[in-house]
Amino acid sequence: MNKAHRFWSGMLLLLLAGISLPASATCTKKDSYAAGYDRNGAGIGLGRINVTSNYLQPVGTPLGSSIVNFGSIGGYKQGPDTVLYECDVGDKDKIFEVFATNGDDRVGGYWDLGAQDGYPNYFATWFPYVGIRLTHINSGKVFTRYWQSSPITTYATSANGNKIQIRVKDFSTVQADLIKISSKPPSLGSGSNYCAGYGTGGMAPTTGSSNYNCDQPSGYTTFRGPGLELLSAPNDGDDSNTHILGWPAYWIAMSMWTSPQSSVNYTATCVARNVTPLVILPPITVQQLTTGQTSQAQFTINIECDNNATSGVSTNNTALGLQVPADSYAAAQSLGLVNGSGGVKYLLSTGYGTDSSIATGVGIELSNAVTGTSMNFIGANTCTAVNCPTGNPTGNDAGWYPVRNGANNNGSNQSGYTNYLIQLTATLARLPGQTVTAGKVDAKAYVWVKVQ
Repeated sequence: MNKAHRFWSGMLLLLLAGISLPASATCTKKDSYAAGYDRNGAGIGLGRINVTSNYLQPVGTPLGSSIVNFGSIGGYKQGPDTVLYECDVGDKDKIFEVFATNGDDRVGGYWDLGAQDGYPNYFATWFPYVGIRLTHINSGKVFTRYWQSSPITTYATSANGNKIQIRVKDFSTVQADLIKISSKPPSLGSGSNYCAGYGTGGMAPTTGSSNYNCDQPSGYTTFRGPGLELLSAPNDGDDSNTHILGWPAYWIAMSMWTSPQSSVNYTATCVARNVTPLVILPPITVQQLTTGQTSQAQFTINIECDNNATSGVSTNNTALGLQVPADSYAAAQSLGLVNGSGGVKYLLSTGYGTDSSIATGVGIELSNAVTGTSMNFIGANTCTAVNCPTGNPTGNDAGWYPVRNGANNNGSNQSGYTNYLIQLTATLARLPGQTVTAGKVDAKAYVWVKVQ
């Protein structure tokens, strides 16, 4: 969003009115990088998403999810530890993050198209029929066109103890979620339409594959603190369509254009229809595990495929994988169980290493019950511009396998589509080099079917 002309005219009005800044300003900006410019902020990093038929993907279908971490912004020379603001110690309860969608742009956050489908706060994007919702993780508040705030509760302290320092890592991460929506944004009516000349009708085409070629951000976050109220941020409740105080110097942009750039493709694929909700592993003793014995149980996944879908792990093929939660991923990393592609060999219990009731030294392996193929789990979303510039890693090492590997044909409910039953095996085993301790095993994983 090129807001420059509006920003400077606003400053001129302040000067003509004779408004001056307080002489006793207590917060100061310490870093000069303007992360609010359209191409200077953080990449939302949703990777490659796929849009297919309304039969497999009705309105409301999740299309992708990611976590935006501002520490990845290259302009911050000290990374997450870059100090953005410094305030008096007495101001620690008066400092806030302030955030909103890019509310003046047609595909940046003006049109809440999800609302008419029953999914409020999913805003139009440059990808047709794809809506995005941003959630401020620390507060749980969902971004809207109207500015909201949340207290900043973590910070560093200067060497003399008189100042608090607000670093990049003190700003909350933001979760981005995509769903399928039923409509495209109107051509007219928004505050701006900077990507009008990009693509077909100012949007990506609805065939083939496209990168997110519109540089308009989907949202912004900024800072509010004593002494900066007239410079850095709008007030709570102000409409971001018209209230842009502090852009670009004080703002941080979040964009699907920024590296790692998101992309969309329109490919025949499959979806998961059902999965065994609870897998119960037979009890086993510490001694049995220590001597190499295991405990196993099978479970099933029901999928439905477009008959034109290609099963595989190459580009435009459909693959299946099971993803570990973030806490399990972190524990696996600490034990050296994550490979170079982010794949995880063992699924660990929730609370592993922190909850005394959880068994340690053990994890769950995954395999295909029909083919016998040993499978990695997909790691937590760790995509950055450095390790996956065009999307999340693919292939067996990353936890992806051809969706119909070992699948049994289970008939058809709809012409042109086929149901399949996939049988997998969960195996509780001793972790390499670890000592087994008694306790419960309580783990979970998420089933993903995705075009590669």
